[in-house]
Amino acid sequence: MMATLESGFEDDLREALLEEIEQTLAEEIGPLLIATARENFQQYAGAHGYDIDHIWDDVDGPTVARDGDSVEMRVEWPELTALFEFGVSPHTIEGDPVLHFYYEKIDQEITVSSVEWGSETGGIPESRAIRDALQTVRRVTQA
Repeated sequence: MMATLESGFEDDLREALLEEIEQTLAEEIGPLLIATARENFQQYAGAHGYDIDHIWDDVDGPTVARDGDSVEMRVEWPELTALFEFGVSPHTIEGDPVLHFYYEKIDQEITVSSVEWGSETGGIPESRAIRDALQTVRRVTQA
């Protein structure tokens, strides 16, 4: 006995698969990515004494969009998150013409032409919070 497939079954199968992927990204993968990155950032912040709650409080997403035969998931972290994700080496900040800072140690506003940023702290170490979260998601989805 031979099975007969309906005409258009491939289109129906493709549509069902894309719907399943879209739902899985929105309900499982996106939330896992965000939660894992948050945990990573929280551990990093605790280890370095940083107050960076805005990073995980202001995450936008996941946003899942479908276009034809593709599904895209987007997660956006707030501005300047990359400074903590990738770290910042000590560097010189030049003013044009000057920089104004409030210097807490002397409780005074100061004006300078340049600042050696990170010279005392060694800069900002990289957190790898998002990249490590992406690795976790890859491991989970490949299992």
